[in-house]
Amino acid sequence: MFAFNAAKGSVRGSLEELRALKELTQLKDLKGSSGMNRPSSGGPHHSTESGPTKIVPGAVTFQNTEAMTRMSSVSPVGTIAYIIDEEALLVRVNNGWQYIALGGLLPITTQPPPTTTPHSVKPPFEASNLINTKPIPVEGPSLRMAALNEPCTGDMTGVRGADYSCYRESRRAGLRGTFRAFLSSRVQNLDSIVRFSDRELPVVNIKGEVLFNSWKDMFNGDGGFFSQQARIYSFSGKNILTDFAWPQKIVWHGSHLLGERAMDTYCDAWHSASTDKVGLASSLLKNKLLDQERYSCNNRFAVLCIEATSQYSRRRRRRNADEDKELSEGEYQVQLEELISDKGRK
Repeated sequence: MFAFNAAKGSVRGSLEELRALKELTQLKDLKGSSGMNRPSSGGPHHSTESGPTKIVPGAVTFQNTEAMTRMSSVSPVGTIAYIIDEEALLVRVNNGWQYIALGGLLPITTQPPPTTTPHSVKPPFEASNLINTKPIPVEGPSLRMAALNEPCTGDMTGVRGADYSCYRESRRAGLRGTFRAFLSSRVQNLDSIVRFSDRELPVVNIKGEVLFNSWKDMFNGDGGFFSQQARIYSFSGKNILTDFAWPQKIVWHGSHLLGERAMDTYCDAWHSASTDKVGLASSLLKNKLLDQERYSCNNRFAVLCIEATSQYSRRRRRRNADEDKELSEGEYQVQLEELISDKGRK
């Protein structure tokens, strides 16, 4: 009987020991899981799509509230969270997160970084800088140069037809002046189409910007070289060097370098658009107005117009009562002949 009781007590003791060991293991697991939920001083990091979440002693930082919400399941009640985007502080409560009211701001005083004044750098004095400089409008008497509003073939119904086109388009643009085509003719050289007393005047565009220092300078033998970028505008105000209406940046002239008419290279006195005929023209891309290139007369190039006399000279003349009336082609040619005191171009 004693032996049986002893055996029974031994079994009971073993069962109690096993039960105690099991409870100890559960307690250890419980402590371990509780320790994972508490923020530690080691500062573990949780990576989220909105940015890294850094756990610091007593607080957890999140980039935004969306990242904070995703970490709610591992954040025990009482966790303090700081939202970077909002600069707000929240505390974890039973049903979610609650904002904590913050007091006044205590600014951190820092020394401003030293400032240095950059030294001004002057551009080198080069010819390219002078060429690209925008010209200054001239004051006083001058001769205005403009382009017809559309490119033309070599058939302009002669120089008289081109002169009259210059006259009509200038009037429609509100420019009062005696404009004629910048073209040589059978009986007149290009350098003589401007009144003799005005040939020392500067040549400007319709905005008053100087193109040449004088009319005579254009015929000094260098091909009418522009000292600055060629800014020639049509009567409609378009820059022919940049506007797509003139796909080829070339101007008809039919003249040699010194202004003499080129008898065999002016598209049959500007009456032909044939591929068999040629005319002298100049590419503005070469920065010249009198370059000696031959082109077939079927090409459509720019046609320039120049004032035969300055506005100042016109004002000194007695005003004609019919000056505001639009003239016919014949009437305008007579006016040009009287003005130039020379034979008209035929």
